[in-house]
Parts: sequence; structure tokens; C-alpha cells
Amino acid sequence: MPGKAAAPSPRTGLLLRLLRWLSWLLIIVALVGVAVYLAFGPAHLVDRLMPPPPAFPEEVIEEPAAAAKPVAAPPPTAMQHAPADSQELTKLMLESIEDIWGEFLARADFSYKRPKLVSFRDRLESPCQLKGTFSGPLYCSSTSQLYLDMAYLDDLQKNAPQVGDLARSYVVAHAAAHHIQKLVGVVGWFKDLNTDMDPAHSSENLRVTQELVADCLVGSWISYARRKYAWLEPEQLDAALKAVRERDAARAGAGLPSMADPLDLSDSATRLRWLNVGIDTGDPRECSKLFTINE
Repeated sequence: MPGKAAAPSPRTGLLLRLLRWLSWLLIIVALVGVAVYLAFGPAHLVDRLMPPPPAFPEEVIEEPAAAAKPVAAPPPTAMQHAPADSQELTKLMLESIEDIWGEFLARADFSYKRPKLVSFRDRLESPCQLKGTFSGPLYCSSTSQLYLDMAYLDDLQKNAPQVGDLARSYVVAHAAAHHIQKLVGVVGWFKDLNTDMDPAHSSENLRVTQELVADCLVGSWISYARRKYAWLEPEQLDAALKAVRERDAARAGAGLPSMADPLDLSDSATRLRWLNVGIDTGDPRECSKLFTINE
């Protein structure tokens, strides 16, 4: 008669159980691996490589007046009249920008660094690697140089005396806002995005958006600076923007060099809208809504 099959030893049974547990463990690891791959794998690689929108620093402690309330009269200590000399006005506005934005940036672990101011009158030869002769304001991000045409500022005061102080201050603050964009990474973000975008939606659209971001940042500054400088009246900004646009056209008609950084890339109503976003909220983070290209 054939012999009986030998019963499995206890050691063999233990080995089989270990193999079954190991099989289940491998299956679980494989499932987790598939889930991670689907969530973070190559399907989302392009999204991860896109430059993240820059984050603007938090607002300062003191809150601006609510948008629904009438603008309060400046305190008695506010400076009522701007310096007649455009060079002095420029110095005053840049000091204010440094004070207010220095606090904004410090709250987000940035540090404010002064731009290098270059003053000139009417003509500027080959600034910022540009070829030719130019006029008007210009910020060069590669060198952090702020070019300001004192003759251009004087023209604003002369031809629109009712809003000349506000118009001159706006021009200085708008040029300086491009410097703020560099400090917080907006300039680099726009350059990266311009490379990644379809050519039909790049360059000009991004340039207009960058200009509107600068206007919004100007508004954030005005919401605080107006308490110290009485001529920074938000109600007069529409007239000030009109004066700037008219002077740009008049200077071109007078045969002066073209504007290095034209201030009329978008219509006045859109510029005023984003200026008021900054003024009403006092929060530069609101300006990040413009990072949606179709805004």
C-alpha cells in the first residue's frame, strides 16, 4: 500500500502565512503608489512647472477708510501743497513710498531696496538697453533704475494746475510701483508666464496687466499717503489720469522723443477701477486678482 503523505511541518505553515501577509502588503503598497502617481504624476507635471502667482505682503495694521464712507478731511498736520519743484516732489514721494512699502514688505519677510533714481529733462539716450532717444518715466528692472523726466512732470503741473500735483505724484508712484513688482517677484513671474503662453495671448496683454497691477499698487499707497499729503485726493484721480493722457499726446505732437513707458496702454476707466481697488481696500493682495489673464 502506498505510504501516507507527510503532514506539513509547523515551520512550513508559518512560512506560508508570512508569504500571504507579504503579498497583501505588496498589493497595498502598489495601490498607494498608483494613487500617488495619479495625483502627482506626469499628468500634472505642466501645472507644477508653471510659475506660481507671487504673493503680495499683508496690509499694514492701520485700516484705510471704508469705501462706502465719505473720504475724511486730511488731518491738520497734513501737507496741503506739493513742492513746486518737481525734483523736490519726486524726493518726497519716493520717501513716502519707502516708508509705507517698507512696512508692507517687512510683514512678508521682504526688504525694501531703493531704486536708483536717474533724473533728466526731455531726452534720454538708450536707457535700459533700449536703442534710441526717449522721454517720460521709465523703470528698468534689470538695473533697478528709475528714470524720471523732470520736464514731463513740469508740463503736467503747468498744463493742468488744478490736478498737477496729483498727476505728478501719480506718475512717480506708478514708475516706483514697477520697482515694487520686481521686489516681490511679479516681474519675473510675468516673464516666465510670457514664455509659457500662446503667442496670441502673450506680450501685449501681459504688459497691460502689469501696468494695471502697478496702478493697483499705487492705489494701495495712496490709501495711506493721502493722510499726510492733502493733494492725493482720490476724487481727482479721473481728472489726473486725463491730464496725463493729454500730455502724452501733446508731447508726441510737439516732436519730443517717444515715451519710454507710455501711460496709456489701457483706457482710463480700467486704470481708475484698479486704482480704486487699491485705495478702497488698502490691501496690495487685492491686486493679485489681476494675475488671472482674462480679468
